[in-house]
Amino acid sequence: MWVEIVLFLFLAVCAVFDGIWKKIPLFIVWLGILTAVLLQLEGAMGSVSWLTAMLSLTPGILFWLLSFISREKVGYGDGWVLLMIGLFLGAGRCFLILLTGLVAESFLILVLLAFGKVHKDKEIPFVPFLLLGMGVVVCL
Repeated sequence: MWVEIVLFLFLAVCAVFDGIWKKIPLFIVWLGILTAVLLQLEGAMGSVSWLTAMLSLTPGILFWLLSFISREKVGYGDGWVLLMIGLFLGAGRCFLILLTGLVAESFLILVLLAFGKVHKDKEIPFVPFLLLGMGVVVCL
C-alpha cells in the first residue's frame, strides 16, 4: 500500500500543476520514474521480471506515439506520467487507471459541452483525471 501512496503523492503534484498551469513538471515525473526504478531494483515492490517491467512501459509509449501522431493535441507529459504509473503499478493497473481517467474526462466534457460551458477546441488537463482513476483503481 505504501507504493500507491508514494505514487499518489507524485501524481498529485503533477495534477495540481497540470490543472492550474497546464504544464506537467517533468522533474517531478522523472524523480518518480527514478524512484520506481530504484524500488524495483531494490526488490521493494516484489520480484518483477525484465519483461514485465518493459511491458509496464506500454501505456506511456502508446501515449507518446499518440502525441506524435496528433501533433501534440495530447501532450508528451501525459506519456511521461503514464510511464511513471506503469513502473509503479504495472501495465494492467496502469491501463485500468488510463481507462478510468478517459471515461471520467469524457463524461465531464460531454456534460460541459451539453451546458455550453466549453467549446470543442478547449484544452482540458488530463493528469487530474489520471489521479482520479488511480483513486478508483486502488480502492477496488
